[in-house]
Amino acid sequence: MLCAVSFSSCTKGTSNDSLSAHVQVTNSSEGSVPQDFYLDNSKVTGSAVAYAQSSGYVTTGTGDHQAQFKNSGTATVNTSFSLSLAAGQYYSVFYTDGSSNTTVQDDRTAPQSGKARIRFINLSSAVSSNVDFAANGGIKLVSNLAYKAASTYYDVDPSTVFTLYASGSATVLLSIPSSLQAGHIYTIYVSGATAATVTSHTIMEN
Repeated sequence: MLCAVSFSSCTKGTSNDSLSAHVQVTNSSEGSVPQDFYLDNSKVTGSAVAYAQSSGYVTTGTGDHQAQFKNSGTATVNTSFSLSLAAGQYYSVFYTDGSSNTTVQDDRTAPQSGKARIRFINLSSAVSSNVDFAANGGIKLVSNLAYKAASTYYDVDPSTVFTLYASGSATVLLSIPSSLQAGHIYTIYVSGATAATVTSHTIMEN
């Protein structure tokens, strides 16, 4: 289970959801040094985000922003991109292999009673094909998920475990243990720059 590091930093705006958006930052780039995340030239992560770590949600102003990942404590910009944020919405921004980025919008809708809610993101540059995710050893939930793509959310039993396959294949690429809790929302992403280091990480979103 991924251990999330919480930050309390804020940028422009207030905590009022009518004025603010919320951004969580994850470093999914194997071999990278810890990253600082900037919005409009202001660092918003209180601590650097190392590989496989996530920040807590940072509250910031809505609208269009210039975002950057920099090597921690330096002026070295690894990737710079535009980020458009809507009021009251939650976003996950991933620093990915090849000094690039992926941004996905989070859905904070509560799962059904007794269920956990889960989505999957393919962030492994080592996987040459699209991928499938299956539940409990064979029931396909997600098919043909491309690199840097995110699935929709699914409500599952807390006891559910998952398996990663090359798309359309019965060849198991990775077994994904989980300890999901009812009432919580999760992202499972796979990362790794080589076939030997492909692994999964779980982020609890709420």
